[in-house]
Amino acid sequence: MASSPIRYDNHEDEWRRVLDDADRRRVGDTWFDTETLDAWRHARMRAPLAAFIAQDPQASWLTIGDGRYGTDANFLLRSGARSVHCTDISDTLLRIGHERGFIQSYSAQNAEALAFADGSFDYVYCKEALHHFPRPYVALYEMFRVARKAVILTEPRDQLVESAPLGFLWRGLKRVLGRTTPPRHTFESVGNYVYAVSERDLEKFLLGMHHTDVAFTGCNDIHVPGVEFVPQTATTPAHRKIKTRLIRRIALADLLCRLGLAKSALLTAALFKVAPSGELARALADLGWALRKLPANPYLAPPPAGSPSGPSR
Repeated sequence: MASSPIRYDNHEDEWRRVLDDADRRRVGDTWFDTETLDAWRHARMRAPLAAFIAQDPQASWLTIGDGRYGTDANFLLRSGARSVHCTDISDTLLRIGHERGFIQSYSAQNAEALAFADGSFDYVYCKEALHHFPRPYVALYEMFRVARKAVILTEPRDQLVESAPLGFLWRGLKRVLGRTTPPRHTFESVGNYVYAVSERDLEKFLLGMHHTDVAFTGCNDIHVPGVEFVPQTATTPAHRKIKTRLIRRIALADLLCRLGLAKSALLTAALFKVAPSGELARALADLGWALRKLPANPYLAPPPAGSPSGPSR
């Protein structure tokens, strides 16, 4: 019996609504603006990529799930990356982004079946998209297959798997204050289940692919309604109110992390197929990445030095 097709929820409809619905279009138009508070939020999440771009400026990049006109690809290009191919399950908005000169090349791609040969790109970048996919580890395998050097992810952290050392104190305090704790399972309005990730899960994936170099960093982010329409200068009282609320909530989340009461809401991971050079490792460390060398499989002969090979399709 043939298997049922994998359902991709309502993401294509969501992008069409950006063009057809007046309110959604107003929000979508802000995605081209790099000077809003919302753009600042996303720039913070992407900031750890600076080391890769600085140390490997000629590298080629592939973005996955980059449907908002290609904002991730645009960030990479503005940051100095020379070659960036932008993809999403739908090219509805990517076509417009390309016509406006916002991105370079683009294509509609199913992340779980990428139409690229093995090792087609030096780096594959997937920001806040893996958790949308029906089979995220199939998509992650595909990203790893088409990458030559590394796959870089930024995703919600699974707080149930990775609790902070003193997290029980913070959870207890919230119960005393009558504040709700996050549910064990969450869904988003477009219909997808949220597959949060953990460092250990990603380490296990990498070891299963017979590679041992990984790096992690984290970031806290808060969405405040209306932030898309607030310039970073925030000169009006209403705008200053939104900016103050955003900054204070992020600062509180950062403080809880420093005190060991919470883990960062977002986890950024670099899964290496080729061990980072000494220069790249130092640049990553300077930006707050934690680099780890995982144990090699004792039952397999080590790959040749510098080999980017791994299981292929």
